[in-house]
Amino acid sequence: MSYLVLARKWRPTVFENVIGQGHATTTLKNAIASKRIAHAYLFSGPRGVGKTTVARILAKALNCAKGPTALPCNECQSCKEITGNISVDVIEIDGASNTSVDNVREIRENIRYLPSHGRYRVYIIDEVHMLSNQAFNALLKTLEEPPAHAIFIFATTESHKIPATILSRCQRFDFKRISLKEIQNHIKFVAEAEGINISEEGIYLIAREVDGSLRDAHSLLDQVMAFAGTEIKEADIVDALGLMDRALLFKLSEAVINKNGKECLKLIEKVYNFGYDLKKFCQDFLEHIRDMVVVKTVDEPRCVLDLPDSEIEDLKGLVNKINFLDIQALFTLLSKGYEDISRAPSPRYTLEMTLLKMAHLENLQSINTVLHRLEDLKSGAMTKAGGQKSAARPSAEHLPKADTIGVPQSENFHGNGLVSDNIGEKPKATDEKALPVNAVQFVPNGCGGQWSDFLDFTRKKKPPLASHLELVNLISMDSGAISISVKTGPYFAYLSENKKILEQLCNDFFGKKITVSINGDDSAVTSLKPREDDKIIKEAVKTFGGKIVEDSRRVNA
Repeated sequence: MSYLVLARKWRPTVFENVIGQGHATTTLKNAIASKRIAHAYLFSGPRGVGKTTVARILAKALNCAKGPTALPCNECQSCKEITGNISVDVIEIDGASNTSVDNVREIRENIRYLPSHGRYRVYIIDEVHMLSNQAFNALLKTLEEPPAHAIFIFATTESHKIPATILSRCQRFDFKRISLKEIQNHIKFVAEAEGINISEEGIYLIAREVDGSLRDAHSLLDQVMAFAGTEIKEADIVDALGLMDRALLFKLSEAVINKNGKECLKLIEKVYNFGYDLKKFCQDFLEHIRDMVVVKTVDEPRCVLDLPDSEIEDLKGLVNKINFLDIQALFTLLSKGYEDISRAPSPRYTLEMTLLKMAHLENLQSINTVLHRLEDLKSGAMTKAGGQKSAARPSAEHLPKADTIGVPQSENFHGNGLVSDNIGEKPKATDEKALPVNAVQFVPNGCGGQWSDFLDFTRKKKPPLASHLELVNLISMDSGAISISVKTGPYFAYLSENKKILEQLCNDFFGKKITVSINGDDSAVTSLKPREDDKIIKEAVKTFGGKIVEDSRRVNA
């Protein structure tokens, strides 16, 4: 007897053996048990998931000598004939080669005859979506009111091509792709039954290549057996099926994490010389980075990932070297690169540039972390009351130097986000948002720490009021009174209107009653305009070809 391929040898013969389609098999078994059998069924879904197999099992269940039964015996004449595809009562038709009205007319003429020795005459039409519109229209009447002994079972991979008039006359079952874990378990079962020695990693390599198709899994296992015999190693599967070694994915991700662009190019050269499709490789690498994200975020990744334990452990070692935001950024860059590769005339060059961009990606931090660091820098750069330094102040090596930010150390310069508490001291860095561009704030000696802390307190309670206080000059500040001056105009009017609120904030912050006096000063903005003879300003004007103007929005807002 000629060799029987695994796909035919291990084809299910009863509903219980069908893998991954429990929703369909349970419904059909219940319909048979309750004698609620429809006259037309439509099985739709991807290739190799059991549509034709379930159609044959249903035909056997209806015509079995012990039936109709949900468990056909597979021993009677009817079951054997249906299994061998020689039954005269179960007619299987290829929709791709029987597309015309004449073929449908032949079905309509033959369907009137009673079955030879079964209960039903069953028509199984595979790839029914290939029928022409005229053929579908010719089938409508017969499909809606067939003889009592006739049952239609349609199978298709493209249900969207079937007219709605046909769909409305059928009970529809959508077959789904079989999960990776179910395919792995089935391959392992078949391998043990066939006396094949294959590792878990080898089973995974086969299962992930079949895209949810159990028939494809059988075919690939057959191919590998023909190449390596019954002792199958992972390298044999890679060679027999022309697969890429998955170790390359781990090597490439490690090179990206280590920012080793040279190694990335070497690995792509290896993939290119191997002849592997670069678009498919990019898709595999995307899936690999997605697995890294899962391992980084899920406590027990085995519940989410259908990967061998050895690969999960390797992924854990990788993600310990990189933070979550960086992995997300890598995925985003590679996703964009995948789109570019699909359109690029030279996919290799596009992939190489994408990987180099990923390898040179700077380490990212969340916006909350950055904000906290800015707060620490600001609080550390300002002195508290009594001239003591804040405990949160960073070391001097982390503070911006005057010569690196273009501030003359010989002059008392207060612009560009720098404020000096005491004459003669070096300017201290503060938050860029603390002062508007070109704004100047004068603070008496010894009061800088308390006033800056009060401004921080006001920013949290009343941000609009704090933005106005940043433009005032602090004239004096003692135990019971604060005197400030501001240019007459909108700022003066706003502060005067909110004087009570300001005094209440002072009372809350200092813990005692404070009176605030607000003085108008027309000269408060005379220094808002930078001096044209300033060396830094001259250099900036010369470099950018600009001119010095006064920002009227700051004065008249």
